[in-house]
Amino acid sequence: MTKAGIIGVGAIGSAVAERLARNGFEVLISRRNAGNSGRLAAEFPQVHAAENQAVVDGADVVFIALPADVAADAISTLNFREGQIVVSLMAAIDLAEVQKWTTPAKTQTLMLPFPQITKGASPILVLGDAAPVQEFFGKSESITQIENPDEMQAFMCVQAILSPSAVLVDEAARWLGAQGFDAEKAEEFLRSLIASSFVAMPSGALIEALNTPGGYNQRLRKFFEARGVAEVLKDGLEDLKGGG
Repeated sequence: MTKAGIIGVGAIGSAVAERLARNGFEVLISRRNAGNSGRLAAEFPQVHAAENQAVVDGADVVFIALPADVAADAISTLNFREGQIVVSLMAAIDLAEVQKWTTPAKTQTLMLPFPQITKGASPILVLGDAAPVQEFFGKSESITQIENPDEMQAFMCVQAILSPSAVLVDEAARWLGAQGFDAEKAEEFLRSLIASSFVAMPSGALIEALNTPGGYNQRLRKFFEARGVAEVLKDGLEDLKGGG
């Protein structure tokens, strides 16, 4: 079985390591983040912590999830080998630059996972060669192939609606709590409602299904529309696209 290595076990790197372990792969992880690497090694017998070079030496495929400001120095000191595959998890760094640091290994894949990958059935964006991502995650996750860097940038912009969506759920639950009811129960209900609704049907069909004249959903949607929510969203996405 192909052995995976992970350089950088922050929030995303450790989430990817956990999913790899749950998928049955043997995983080598860098021990620089002692908290995350120690927790993972203790929880999963197939996860082993080692120094960065030992991770590279022992892995067939190396996933790199380092912060952009330290990546060049950390990676360029490592010795990769011919026939090895490197997958970058660093959206802020061009793949061609990572390839320079990892030669003679093959670096043709940018993979962007999300923290909920630990639970399975999570989306992954892939630019370049999707084969290594399919091998490790194809049976457990939803993989979206991205055609070029411009499309990746656009997808990175639109995925950012996740945070304001979470704010809406949080604020709605807080509002209910302020009415004297159980805010925690409200949040659990809202998360289940939203997740199941979007899994069940496309957004257009969902809007139509919730468009009962005078109903609560229609009234709140129209309230938002009257205050220009769609325009605010578009302005925010354009700001992200422009690097603002």
